[in-house]
Amino acid sequence: MGPLLVVVASLLMASSPLPVRAATAVVTTIFVDHSGRGQFKTIQEAVNAVPSNNNQWIRIHVAAGVYEEQVRIPVDKGFILLEGEGRDQTSIEWGAHATLMTSDPDSATFSLLAESFVAKRITFKNTYSGVTMAPALAAIIWADKAAFYDCSFVGFQDTLCDMSGRHYFKDCRIEGAVDFIFGIGQSIYERCTLVSLGDGWITAHGRSNPFDPSGFVFKHCTITGIGKTHLGRAWGPLSTVVFFHTFMSDIIVPEGWQAWFNARHLSEITYVESSCTGPGSNTSSRVSWEKQLTNADLLKYISMAYINHDGWLEKLP
Repeated sequence: MGPLLVVVASLLMASSPLPVRAATAVVTTIFVDHSGRGQFKTIQEAVNAVPSNNNQWIRIHVAAGVYEEQVRIPVDKGFILLEGEGRDQTSIEWGAHATLMTSDPDSATFSLLAESFVAKRITFKNTYSGVTMAPALAAIIWADKAAFYDCSFVGFQDTLCDMSGRHYFKDCRIEGAVDFIFGIGQSIYERCTLVSLGDGWITAHGRSNPFDPSGFVFKHCTITGIGKTHLGRAWGPLSTVVFFHTFMSDIIVPEGWQAWFNARHLSEITYVESSCTGPGSNTSSRVSWEKQLTNADLLKYISMAYINHDGWLEKLP
């Protein structure tokens, strides 16, 4: 096999589904129904019922409906599978907002602080619609080994705080306008739809430590919506964002990226576009400091090993 074919084969393998392995069994299921036909009427009550220092997978199945509550999963309530009946059917909604430019977990509709978590087929929504622009988080993810499948995150400013840890988002929908995916997470977003609700920035990654491997990687995603949006701005001097095989509509501004307060660190910021398509993917007018990675360096980001070197994804229920 020639060198070019080796590279192509490697990139295709990096984009392929995870190997099928035996998933970990769920030991019990808790049913939530706001109409009273479950064990609990609220999701937080179900979370509270999970034993402290739990180390066995517990499913919390949430019936269709809108659950107007804040949900917080504390650090000692790990191994929870939160499952809705469809992201258009089951929704957690709240309207709090932060008073300062901060990722205050108390303002988030959903806060995750426990390792080993899965969410499926559910929406996290911040309904804040005040006159004053303010961070209004739909979710803050502040824990390692969290995966989200077919979920929606809905807000306007700072919708999804992908704050810390290794995370996997697949077939998710994320809506917002201002920095609506931000944090210092080490995450892969695969086949996700990113919806701009107005002029702004899609990402604000905050990496600042050279020994920190974090970054946002978008694979086979779609960017659509309204307004004119940047792909990202550098919240940290080593901000790292990669778009790979992503369709970009014409809402992407020609320059693509902004350094924000980190104009003195242009050579250290890692912003990458590779094999993207659509009218917004024209890179001829992009900022001069956008990175061009070698195939080997690109593979480090788009390979599932970037977040899954220890195989935690295959062990999910």
